[in-house]
Amino acid sequence: MRFIRALTRYVTRYDRGTFALSIAGSYALIVLGTVAYVAIATHQPGSQGLEAIVLFAVTAPASQVLMLLPLDAPEFLFSLPALAAVGLLQAWLLWMIARGRRTTGFPVGVPALS
Repeated sequence: MRFIRALTRYVTRYDRGTFALSIAGSYALIVLGTVAYVAIATHQPGSQGLEAIVLFAVTAPASQVLMLLPLDAPEFLFSLPALAAVGLLQAWLLWMIARGRRTTGFPVGVPALS
């Protein structure tokens, strides 16, 4: 409960904080859900590993830049955490862009932590 209260105080410091949290948080949950899906699906018998294309599509702009790294052989053990990190980085960038300017003082209706 204390974490939610602290998160609410932090988010409401910005003009569009709740809107930005809904966008960035939703995208982060989609990325984490897709990572879990790919990790489970690729370890099933008969899997060709093509499920990772879904993760590549979800993290699209930054994952294409990640593919330009000079690696000898793209290993699954490296690419899954790297694509997850890139997706969470994009979620953080969405938060930074969408949150707006910082407001002065505490917003009305949000109690201060004691």
